[in-house]
Amino acid sequence: ASPLLTRAAGSSIEMRPMRVRAFLDSNILIYAQSATEPQKRETARALAHKYEVVISTQVLSEVARVLICKEGMAASEVRSRLAPLAQGCDVCALTKEIVFDALRIVERYRYGFYDSQIIAAALASGAKTLFSEGLQHGQVIDGALKIRSPFTRVARQPSAD
Repeated sequence: ASPLLTRAAGSSIEMRPMRVRAFLDSNILIYAQSATEPQKRETARALAHKYEVVISTQVLSEVARVLICKEGMAASEVRSRLAPLAQGCDVCALTKEIVFDALRIVERYRYGFYDSQIIAAALASGAKTLFSEGLQHGQVIDGALKIRSPFTRVARQPSAD
């Protein structure tokens, strides 16, 4: 990525690389807190360091539901875990445009409605990559958004040289 010039404290100019925006599905955030899947936890956490993370209000809601209903956490504990996440990344609020785009995605790509809403939010956010374990790895949506599972290992093929 191209460097971004920023004015540091004082008068010198500091060079820092711009990070690419990536949208994270709720399952990635749940793995980031997993006590039982350490490899997936570390892989999920590494995404936050590599990318400018974008999530949606739907993702926050889904993570909260899993932590309360499946993990048995108190709402106050869930709030304390989600607050830094919501502060540390860009949160895309669901809009009527995203809902109607999700319906288009249901028709065109045959995903369920809630998965389509995640995809629509990722498109609306300007992310180029949507990380999810539950969607079709490698699929490109509308020529603009690539779905990737960070847990899929692609075997390297020998070069044709």
